[in-house]
Formats: sequence, C-alpha cells, structure tokens
Amino acid sequence: MRKGINQYAMLTVFSLLISTINHAATTNKNKSMDEQWGQFVQHTNITDPRLQWMIDDKYSMFIHWGLYSQMAGKWQNKTYYGIGEWLMHMANIPTNEYKAYAKNFNPEKFDADTFAKLAKDSGISLIVITAKHHEGFAMFDSAVSDFTITKATSFKRDPLKELALACKKYGIRLGFYYSQNFDWVEPDAAMYKGPKIKGHKRDFKRYFDNKVVPQVTELLTNYGEISQFWFDTPGNMSKKYSQTLVDLVKKHQPNCLLNSRIGNGLGDFSTMGDMHIPLKGHDGVWESIDTTNDSWSYAWYDKHWKSPKKLMQNLVRVIARGGLFKLNIGPKGDGSIPAQVIENMTIAGQWLAKNKKAIYATTASPYHGFPWGDITVKNNKLYLHVFELPKQGKLLLPSLQNSVLSAVMLSGIGKVTFEKENETLILTLPTKLNDDLIHVIEITLDGTPNISSQALAIDGIYPTSLPADFAIVTAAKIEEVRWMEKFGEHKHSQNISQWKNKNAKAQWKNKNAKAQWQVNVLKPGKYTVKIEYASDLAGDGSQWQLQASDDTLSFVTMDTGYRRNLLGSKDDRGRKIKPRMRYQTVELGLLNLTKLGLQNITLIPRVAENKQAVWVKRLIIEPYE
Repeated sequence: MRKGINQYAMLTVFSLLISTINHAATTNKNKSMDEQWGQFVQHTNITDPRLQWMIDDKYSMFIHWGLYSQMAGKWQNKTYYGIGEWLMHMANIPTNEYKAYAKNFNPEKFDADTFAKLAKDSGISLIVITAKHHEGFAMFDSAVSDFTITKATSFKRDPLKELALACKKYGIRLGFYYSQNFDWVEPDAAMYKGPKIKGHKRDFKRYFDNKVVPQVTELLTNYGEISQFWFDTPGNMSKKYSQTLVDLVKKHQPNCLLNSRIGNGLGDFSTMGDMHIPLKGHDGVWESIDTTNDSWSYAWYDKHWKSPKKLMQNLVRVIARGGLFKLNIGPKGDGSIPAQVIENMTIAGQWLAKNKKAIYATTASPYHGFPWGDITVKNNKLYLHVFELPKQGKLLLPSLQNSVLSAVMLSGIGKVTFEKENETLILTLPTKLNDDLIHVIEITLDGTPNISSQALAIDGIYPTSLPADFAIVTAAKIEEVRWMEKFGEHKHSQNISQWKNKNAKAQWKNKNAKAQWQVNVLKPGKYTVKIEYASDLAGDGSQWQLQASDDTLSFVTMDTGYRRNLLGSKDDRGRKIKPRMRYQTVELGLLNLTKLGLQNITLIPRVAENKQAVWVKRLIIEPYE
C-alpha cells in the first residue's frame, strides 16, 4: 500500500462502484461483474475467416480518453482514488456541473500520428479508442448530441477522424469503444446521474433509439473501415437491443468484429474481466485486457508503470493460454501520452520485433505454464520464453513424447545443448547471453507437440506455485474472488473455501474434505512449503495437514485481517463496505518428496470454527537451500 493513501477510503470507493454497477437497465442487486460485462461466453466459431487476422496478430492497443482525462482523478481540489473514468460517479458530480466542465477540455497536444506510430513501433496492429464512455461525452462530432468534443469544448476538432487518417497512414486497424447501456447524463439511460425530472418516466428505448443507434451509425459510416466495435457493460439490457446493435454493425461494416460485452451471449469473441491474466486457457477466441499502469484513464497519482519486461510477460502468458492481449494507455487531458508509456511500449516493441516469429500466428502451449516462463507453439516448434534464467543454466521440460530435432536461441547468440531422460527434455543454456527482456529458445520437434501430462512440474531449480485453479477438491469449493486495490485495478483470484460437513457442529472435521494437486516431481529431494491464504477471525487457529506420498506437514492458520463480517456494513458516509482480500504467505516447513514422477500433494483441514473462514489461494514448493 502506498504511503499517504487512506486504505479505508479506497475500500469504500470500491464498494460504491460495485454497488452501483449492479444497477443496469433494470435494477438487479445480485448481478456479478461478469454479468454486468456481458458474462464470459466462449465463442467457439474460430473458423470464421473474419477472425483470422485478430487470431494471428494477437496484440492490440486500448485507449481510454475522455473528459475525465482532464480531471485526472481530481474534482474541486479533492483526489478520488479509484477508476478515473468513473470520477463523475465517485465524486457525485451533478450533471450540469460535469457538462459545464467541458469548456476546460482543450487537448491541444493531441497528435494522432503519435498514437498510430506508437502502435506501429510496439508491434500492435489495432487501436480501439473510447468514442463514448459512461460519462456520455462523445469524443467525436455527433449530430445527435451537444455534449461532444466538437461542440462543448474549445478544441472543436474531431480526434477520432484524425486518428482514422493516422491509422491508415501507418497501416493500423481502427476500432471504437462505446458504452451502450450506461450514460450518466441521459435521463432514459441506465445509471442516469442527474436530478429527477418532474413527470418524466424513464424510457430506455427512447435513449437507445435517439442516441445509441444514431451515434453508433455515425461511427460506422464516417470514419472509414472499422475493424472492431467494442461495447461495454450491457447489464440487464434486453437481447433485442444487443441484436439491434449486431445488425447495425453488420449492415454498415460486415467485417467488423464485436466483443462479448455487447451482451446476451452475442458477439464474435469474448472479453475476460478487466485486468485478468488467466492461469487457465479457454476454448474459442477470447482476449485479456490490461493497462500500462493501474488506471484505465489518466490519473495524476498513478505512476505504477508496468515495466517493458512485465508487459511482454503478460503478452506471452495470455498467448500461451490461447488468448489475445489488449493493452490500454491513458492519455493526459492535454492529449499527450505519458512519457513512461511511450518509453516502455517502445522498448517492449523492440523485443517483439526481434522475436515476432514466437508471438504472431502462434497457438497455445500444451502446458499450464512454468515458474521460469511460458511456451508458445507454431506447428512443430515450441518457443520457450524464459522470464528468469536458471542459476545452473539448465531447464527441464517434462512429459514430452516427441523426439527433438534441434534447440537454438532465437537471438542466434550462444549454443543450446540438450538431452532426453525418459520424457524429460534437459536443456543447457549458453553461459553468456545478451541482456534481453525475455530469452526465447526455439525447439523443433519431429511433429505436433505431444505431452503425456499437464501436471505442474517440481524441478528442484525454481519455486513451483500450485494455485487453487488446478486443485481437485472434495467437500469444498473453488471460487473466484474479485476486489480492487490501490488506484482502481481489478484483482482476480481463485480460492479454495467453503469446506463442507453435514454435521454443522463438527465443521471441517470431515476427513473427506480435501484439496489435491497432481504434480510431476522431476528431482526428488527436500522442499520448503509455503501457503498463501486469507483468513478472518473465525479461521484463527484452524488446524491443517499437508500430505505428500511419503511425508506430512501439520500447521495452523492465523487471522490475516480479512473481515468478511464487514460485508453489508456501512462506513461513516453511509456507503456499503466490501473489504478486499488480505493474503499472507507463511512458511509451513520442510517436505520430503522422495518419489520421482507423477504424484499428489493434498491439503486437509482438520479442525476449524467456521467453514468459510479460510481462503486458500495457492501452495508454493521451493527447493530447500
């Protein structure tokens, strides 16, 4: 947590956001974030030829830019820490004041060429920019609204038209983001933020017909070829509206692709939850969306920039799971791109240019990932992306059925030697390598990659993480928990919880309750075991056992400070609180893994006061040194 930030205030801001997001075209307090985003629907029609360019290109740019960018997270000299583009909502800004503020928006430093060139230099083929976010402000010239950048500001220019020309110049595809359900300045839209109008009866159809359809039509017909239309937060919007938008896009731009947040199971591809880099892959065509720091839009306080290496690691992780990666930037109110964004993305782009054959037109890894990095695939070639070089210069690749024809550094620097012991490929890396973001090894096989097991490997070289995602549970539940940290970034984590027992007075004493991970031990020996978990007060003192094939650890979990019992309570401003997860990582002891090969590691709760008091995120198995 950063110095000077009120943690309690951040929690209440998050609670307010989540509470309000759960009200869409009609109120439904039980709506999850996934449901508000249109749910994650697996679009399996990957044979549609319109999708091929996106599947091959992998990497695109998101731009969150609007009137909120001028405010940069501050209203009337007060900073609101959270999602910058939600400032109107967080600060409860009256609609008339918010609209009047537009006169201060004059992005005179906006240069469309800078954006298109940055995409080109970064190895990106598509830019998707916010045309209208939830604030209702159009970043383009619209005939059906006066609340636009061309009419309500002194800027007067249409930046989307300029960007369309720049994208054409640099060979970059163009797409638009449009908030179709939320519009905080429209009395008939979902989540209207203005004053009550005497005698007015809300009519979503009127808003949809008079603003959404005309503006989407303008975007489809006035800016040349549009490759992607990115809708957001459909909530409870009925299917007929989603279908109308599908038909409208297909009418004017038949090759334009639609994301799943158009709602109601429609769209050409699926979008994960915000800032979600998944540990498991999904069927069909899907994308993960992330930011260059923690904020979508520009916020004056957010300097938590992801390094070039981290940006490329996230890209590789998503591609290795079979997905596509959309990376967001948040321009300043003056229209310029923060210097650190340009620097980091340019450096990352230079790495990508040298290693493009290991990224573009590749497919998912047959493995779940490794502590040292990840793998992409192209036909009979494996591309090992090594994030962290091994101390002894050796990498172990288990369960490989194929014969290996060659192994080379993609950079061409140094020689890789290899041998196979049963199904394990042992690679010895060059002793001297250049200082690169990620080192890539190209392995040529005798055919399509074929592995005998996806079990997570314990190799005696790197620490191995055993996430809840890969556990097989009995009398328990694996559930995803979402929360918000720092300055608005969403967090996602699978946790093992809700250990069940028919006898309520003897919860967790059921010896059948367990979580089990299958692992592949490549090097038997001694390992230090750690656990990352969250617990409230009721879980304090819970007794557990960790069992391997020939060894056992016993331990006790302690209260980590998570307060589930605050759920539904209110702060001093009357807002509901939703506490964020508070994990601790604790060393459990020494575990002897004497058996080579596939085996199970099992976590068993023995005694606890409350079946929902402990959330297990993962185990960590480290070589004992």
